[in-house]
Amino acid sequence: MNTNFVLFTIDSGTYGIDISNIISIEKVSETTPTPQMPDYMVGIINIREQVMPIIDCKKLLFSQSSDINENTRYILIETKHTTIALMVESTNEIINFDTSLIKPVHLLGSSNQTYLEGVVLLEDRIISIINTTELTAAIEDLKNIQA
Repeated sequence: MNTNFVLFTIDSGTYGIDISNIISIEKVSETTPTPQMPDYMVGIINIREQVMPIIDCKKLLFSQSSDINENTRYILIETKHTTIALMVESTNEIINFDTSLIKPVHLLGSSNQTYLEGVVLLEDRIISIINTTELTAAIEDLKNIQA
């Protein structure tokens, strides 16, 4: 089945999210820090009169904070409880490919990273596909562990 994916960059890697899981892509704007939150949560933001948490994807995936610049974007995704803003270094493009091209990746020591659905090899690029349902579940699990 052909599906559109939004591609984004974190730490020179290319990642994709199924466009059907995305509400919008926004420029970075003023955030409000929140106390007692996990380190991957930058704060909260008000976009179109909806307050939502901002998750630094680089901090979540690589334990390193993102550098914010004119290319930094929020990818807004709906979860079963709320909308969250995933902060990424940049959004590159929207591509369409058959989901049968997504191949599982078996990495040693990564059994807890179920949010990586697999990878797609397109021409000379490796695109890691993020499962947003699993990613938000992993965020919830991390929040519960740190509570």
